Parts: sequence; C-alpha cells; structure tokens
Amino acid sequence: MQNKWVIIDEVKPEARMRLFCFSYAGGGANVYKTWNKYLPDDLELASIELPGRGRRITEPSIRHKDILVETLKKAMIPYLEEKPYCFFGHSMGALIAYELIQSLNKSEGLLPRHFFPSAHRAPHLQRSTNKTTYNLPDDALIQRLRELDGTPETVLNNKELLNIVLPIMRADLQICETYQYSADNKVLSVPITAFAGKGDRSVAVESIDAWSSLTSRSFDCIKMEGNHFFIHQHEQVIVQKIAETLELSVV
Repeated sequence: MQNKWVIIDEVKPEARMRLFCFSYAGGGANVYKTWNKYLPDDLELASIELPGRGRRITEPSIRHKDILVETLKKAMIPYLEEKPYCFFGHSMGALIAYELIQSLNKSEGLLPRHFFPSAHRAPHLQRSTNKTTYNLPDDALIQRLRELDGTPETVLNNKELLNIVLPIMRADLQICETYQYSADNKVLSVPITAFAGKGDRSVAVESIDAWSSLTSRSFDCIKMEGNHFFIHQHEQVIVQKIAETLELSVV
C-alpha cells in the first residue's frame, strides 16, 4: 500500500513500529531518505511528501494549515491502523505533526506511541516577531533564506531553480507565520522527546523545552550541536536516539 502522501522506500513487513517523518519548510520526503541505513530492522520509515515538491512537484502547494492537516489525515489513516507508529517532525514538520496528532485524537481516537518534535518552539508560545516573510518581494525572501542557512547557494543563485523553490517556500512560510494555536487543543497522552540545536539562532532552546507542558506523559529535550538544520549533521545520532527511546534495537 502506497499513496502519493506517504513514501516508504524500504518496506519492512515484520517491523514492529512505523516512524512517520515530516520535513521542514521547503523540504520533501527525500530529506529523510538516508535515514534508512541507520534504522533498526523493527522500525519502518515513512516520509511525508507534501504537494509541490519531490515526486509531487507539478502539484500546487497547500497554503492553509487546516486544509493540509485534514487532507493529510485522510491519506494517512490506513497506515496508522496497520501497526503502532510514532511521529518525527523538524521545524515546520513538527508543527504539522502536532496539529495532525490533535486532529487524529479528536476525530479518530488515534495517538502515536511517541512524538519527536525538532527545532520548533512549543506551538502554544507566540512567535518572537509579528513580521512575515512569506509575502516579501523575491529579493528580500532570498536574502531571508540565505540567513536561515538551509538553502544551498547553488539554488539561491539559480533563477530556474528559484522559480520552483520560492512558491513552495512561500506556501510553507505562510502556514508557519499565520499559525494560531487553538485553545481547544488537548494536553496529549503521548510521551514527547524534543530535539534542539544549541546554535539555532531562530529557535531558542527554552522554547523547545516548553513542549513539556503539552504532554501528560514523559518529556525529554535532547540538545544537539549545530544550527537550525542540525539534522543534516547528526542523522545517525538522531536515529539512534529515536530507536533507544522507543526501546528498539540500535544498528
């Protein structure tokens, strides 16, 4: 079973658990492709591919959080009913995963065994600024992407690639920058283990520690060396931490 939302490159029928991974703004399922070589045999990787990127490059990106979450939920439910699962989300991916958990809990009574938010403040906290970037002129948006240090210069200096990348980034940034936390959101009965970059200039470690107030179960925050995109520097360590937390064998 595969659909365009859920990418499983290495199918593991005997895996005890499935790890769903949600990417940062502008990213796609390919962000997690190399994780397979570090995962234990009893953990199957399922990466989320949003419209407008990767294998769905010809589709328009979704610019509204509620539409994205509801559409994604319908696509994922068959996978969630097959075996126990957990969620990992980096930056925007953490926010989408959190809202998806809330929606699944309310409408289906489904919860992951564990949630791993990474490089995103706890969603009940206000953004540190009211400024928006998704509606900036192209030159200003490109400069902002350069400051975030997550988009290669080869892309930022290539007009043809920018024609593909900028609309995706605008859609994702609009979701993040217009996000409103709902007072109806429930404290989750799900253990949370968060990841934070010690050198992340855009997300303070303290704001990631605040995820602790959104769970009634255990909480831990793992501080990693590196900036906002530390997941690219420490893939193996992060995968091993996830496996150890889930009490699965580590490669």
